[in-house]
Amino acid sequence: MTAWNIQPAEVGAVLTTTMSYLGEEGGGEGLFGDMETIEQRVTSLSTHINSAPIGIALGEFAGHYFGLMGDMLALTSNAVRQTSEATTAYVEGNRTMALEAQQNAGVVPDPPPPPPGPGNAQLV
Repeated sequence: MTAWNIQPAEVGAVLTTTMSYLGEEGGGEGLFGDMETIEQRVTSLSTHINSAPIGIALGEFAGHYFGLMGDMLALTSNAVRQTSEATTAYVEGNRTMALEAQQNAGVVPDPPPPPPGPGNAQLV
């Protein structure tokens, strides 16, 4: 790459918009909010049905899709963080730091397991 042409204000606007799609834990909006709503509804359904096969199916559904949504959250938030770091390094004039942050954008550590609780026990 011979030249960098990053426009930090525009990058910041895109990152802010992207984070709004993720939402915040406990905030009720974005993907976090959707996950909380789905968890509440699946838990409510599991409580009100009296069918082992349906309960098992709901648990498998939740386990599969919560895994996918968790991966989306982890990958997207990591990409946003690394992009922000790369842009900051660019603004500060450190191309080496920018390149390293850019290369690490796809590296996501394994998320910690969910804490045990009455709602999580039904979803697994």
